[in-house]
Amino acid sequence: MRERTGRRVTALLTAVAATVLLGPGAAAPYGNGGRPSFTLRSHEPFVLPADDPETGRVDARAAVPRLTPAFENTGDVPAARGVVLAVKVSNAVFDVVGAAEGHDNCYYPVGGSSVFCEFPDAVPVGAAYETAEPLPAVTSEHVTVEGAYRYAVWPLGDPPPYAEDYKSSGRRGSEPALGLVPVAGDTVEGGGELRFASPSNSKKADWKVKGVTLRGRVGEYATAEMANIGDGAGGVRVELPPGTSFAPLTREEREGTPSEISTCWQDDLDGHIQCGGQPNYEDLRVRIDRRVDGAEGKVSVREPIEGDTDPTNNTAPIRLEITDTAPPGKAAPPVPAEPGASPAPDAARDAGRPRKAELAVAAAAAALALATVLFTRRKRARQAGDPG
Repeated sequence: MRERTGRRVTALLTAVAATVLLGPGAAAPYGNGGRPSFTLRSHEPFVLPADDPETGRVDARAAVPRLTPAFENTGDVPAARGVVLAVKVSNAVFDVVGAAEGHDNCYYPVGGSSVFCEFPDAVPVGAAYETAEPLPAVTSEHVTVEGAYRYAVWPLGDPPPYAEDYKSSGRRGSEPALGLVPVAGDTVEGGGELRFASPSNSKKADWKVKGVTLRGRVGEYATAEMANIGDGAGGVRVELPPGTSFAPLTREEREGTPSEISTCWQDDLDGHIQCGGQPNYEDLRVRIDRRVDGAEGKVSVREPIEGDTDPTNNTAPIRLEITDTAPPGKAAPPVPAEPGASPAPDAARDAGRPRKAELAVAAAAAALALATVLFTRRKRARQAGDPG
């Protein structure tokens, strides 16, 4: 009886230690602690055929190619519960209307620019699939079209923190489910984007970008003006310097700024920051969480569909200059998430993670040590015939 009790105590304290270290539900959805990750198909850019070569007029619904996404699990463990495929299209919308249209394993958010499909079958490591049929056709009101399909895949039930809540923002289709069919892994080489453009928007050009500098104190916001920083369609992509986190304006702050000022946003497919560059007054705002020596980020633009005449200037650095630590009471608070929006990274939480990790390790070690002591004492007591 005492032996069973000792084992229960040990098991309980070990579970407590695991929970302290890894958080609730740490019994590991992925077995050995690895995680599924996915490589996506690379799609060649597509120049749309023009109905009228002189004006570049395009019938988008007939001209834009339909997307057949594909992915391979290149992670450490299977996606045992299945996967979610998230697809967005820019400068166009999916031509799916009415409650009776769309696959019943897919969700279609209001606005028509995205589709989310759930595939509940396990995806083993090394397995590659494509959708059994292309996604719905898209349509656009623009005469000269320039847009792209972009997609991402993540484990079902384990979305990234920046992902859209598609079940609350979209309706579910009612037609038979969209399926997956196996493909060779060498057909999935990395990408997840299919760009398309009218002939007038696809010419070779020199798209370029300039670097920026963020200045401020640890614990405070820093802002960089992004006006005219990039020359090229589609805006710029931002990779933040280590030690910083994205801090978008609150709703109140946005409503209090002049109408021509907008903000950069966090992409809900890959988590990177995007800055549109239109209109001309655009700010990137971050919170400086901690000092990281030599911290440097990157801002970049894509190439034109037909190629860039000088690709060497398509990236530039984001430098971080920290003056000193913010005095007590002067640190900027984290930006609260708006209702219904994907939460922005909580800078205060992120900044405190190293200290919390140290406390978690110490607590786990103490719990395991206590379990060992209790078990050893009970074992010695039994061997000595001590009834206590």
